[in-house]
Amino acid sequence: MDMQRALAQRNTGVEWSGIRVMFALADEIPGVINLGIGQPDFDTPVFIREAAKQALDDGYTRYPPARGFQDLREAIAAKLKSENNITADPDSEIFVAVGAMQVIFNTVLHLVEPGDEVIVVDPGYDYYSQIRLFGGVPVPVPAFEKNIFKVNPDDIKAAVTPKTKLMILNSPSNPTGALLDADILNEIASIAKQQDVLVLSDEPYEHILFDGKKHVSIGAFEGMPERTVSAYTLSKSYAMTGWRVGYAVAPKVLVDEMEKLQEHMVSGVSAVAQRAALAAIQAPQDCVREMVNEYDRRRKIIHTGLNAIDGITCILPESTFYAFANISRCGLNSWEFAKYLVREHKVAVVPGSIFGKRGEGFVRLSFAADIEQLQEALARIKTGVAALHH
Repeated sequence: MDMQRALAQRNTGVEWSGIRVMFALADEIPGVINLGIGQPDFDTPVFIREAAKQALDDGYTRYPPARGFQDLREAIAAKLKSENNITADPDSEIFVAVGAMQVIFNTVLHLVEPGDEVIVVDPGYDYYSQIRLFGGVPVPVPAFEKNIFKVNPDDIKAAVTPKTKLMILNSPSNPTGALLDADILNEIASIAKQQDVLVLSDEPYEHILFDGKKHVSIGAFEGMPERTVSAYTLSKSYAMTGWRVGYAVAPKVLVDEMEKLQEHMVSGVSAVAQRAALAAIQAPQDCVREMVNEYDRRRKIIHTGLNAIDGITCILPESTFYAFANISRCGLNSWEFAKYLVREHKVAVVPGSIFGKRGEGFVRLSFAADIEQLQEALARIKTGVAALHH
């Protein structure tokens, strides 16, 4: 039998990641400065690596519990209470996952049935493939640059129909750096409760905040714990992208489903990685503050540098390590602009259109790179944009 013809039809709902396409293109060109990488450029802090080495010596080389180690879940519960104002039972409402991505995948798998509508923010992170894989229908709700990409709750309310099952929120936001404050989240929570809609709150950048901004979790609002799945990860805060440890906070019935399926998928999150995660969560958070302070320096450099280029404008991101630059006056669409930059001027960025239709006319740049690289990248971008205008 021809393998191509044998593929399940549901696979057609999954598209190749545009970010990966740009990575592959950048890898073919020597000397590229890659500002498309969505991960910290720091090494995992030494004390976390030491905890992993100790775990190996202590015999953490066997199957872990499918739900995650008990002491790690207890540490997560303590962190959620102190930082997110969320009370969760470590025995029944916390699930240790292979990064926040598994939480997102499992949530859509367990909740979305064919024909169900799922509200997403546009521009916003690409949840489309997960939704379509299980027969769901993505319903984009616009976020506008003039509102510093904060979604308007009225637009969410207008998008709700009898078929709406789930809304996905990502705050702090990849790619825009937008941060939804308590007032906006309170309005969205009211809509979810009034319209009986579930919420997936994707919060991987919860610690990467600037100018004294505070992160608020929608799962902390009254009446929301029973209808919210909150997804967290250690990847961004602790420079642990390759360790693949995240966690879900959700009602018991959903955590039970996640645990049940875990046995059939990956058995559990790597035992050594879980021990490293425990060390990260329980330690003083100086390493996180140091990284955020450095991101802040870079944020100001990239913001100033981009706005100094004739043809580009960029709002100052409130959070994350991304700048979402408006390149609509450059005469190319976002894919054309990104390919032009990487091929002709050796700077890799991510086209905004992969984050939704309203991402067209923008590109995402990561400032998780050292200052020398950022300055050189800005110089190359300036040269490239100037060449387009001649």
